[in-house]
Amino acid sequence: MEPRRKGSPTEVFYYLNSIVKHRQKSVENWQSYVLPHSNIESLAPNLWHVTGTMPNPMLPPREMTIFKLADGDLLIHSAIALDSETMTTLESLGTPKIMVVPNRIHRLDATVYKQRYPKLLVVCPSAALPYVEEVVSVDGLAEEVLPNYGIVCHQPAGIRPQELVYELPLSPGKALVFTDILFNLTESYLQQYAPKGKLVLQWIGTGGFFGITELGKRFFMSDRQAYRQWLEELAANTSDLHVICVAHGSPIITNCNQKLYEAAARLL
Repeated sequence: MEPRRKGSPTEVFYYLNSIVKHRQKSVENWQSYVLPHSNIESLAPNLWHVTGTMPNPMLPPREMTIFKLADGDLLIHSAIALDSETMTTLESLGTPKIMVVPNRIHRLDATVYKQRYPKLLVVCPSAALPYVEEVVSVDGLAEEVLPNYGIVCHQPAGIRPQELVYELPLSPGKALVFTDILFNLTESYLQQYAPKGKLVLQWIGTGGFFGITELGKRFFMSDRQAYRQWLEELAANTSDLHVICVAHGSPIITNCNQKLYEAAARLL
């Protein structure tokens, strides 16, 4: 594991992005965490997503992925607090059982989810453990817990230790869930969910394509060639790939393997 250098540009970037807070933060009040968001939308059998805004409109919108496990309960990746009607819809899909806090940045609503669902199993990648535990108690490591539910945890090559990519079994096919190492902020997505921040996000290189952003290259990527090759191998070895979910941007539901090759080609 690459050592973390306190005060390095990467550490400062992680820190600044991990301290985003709600304007009216009250751990006793779920509603104070709710920001504008979409309805729950189906991506495939047993797979859904929600798009939510951020407290700062200059930040990119975020995505929550909801996956129904084989036992009928739900896994929630990168949790977003939803209004009461949408939470009722979520609970109609199944009982929230596992919450994946995917990295040290995506912790915004983890605390209130655990308070709402005390039996929720909180997991995160080992690299994120000390940072996630600053806001919520962690019950297990994603690498150790999720394979018990048929989920493959991929460790990205060429990326500083921070997050995993999750391969979910669909019926039929598979889905891949990314967090911050690939974005898909299309023009229409930004116009719908971040109209005030669209120009700024495009200017800093986070919009208009599927791939790692300019900021991601600067602060997340440690080896450009290794990451490119890893994406190509992931595309080649993930058969019957039906869906790609990202934490920022539109899910991809067509030509998924080709999209991964295209994201890799952007690194040539």
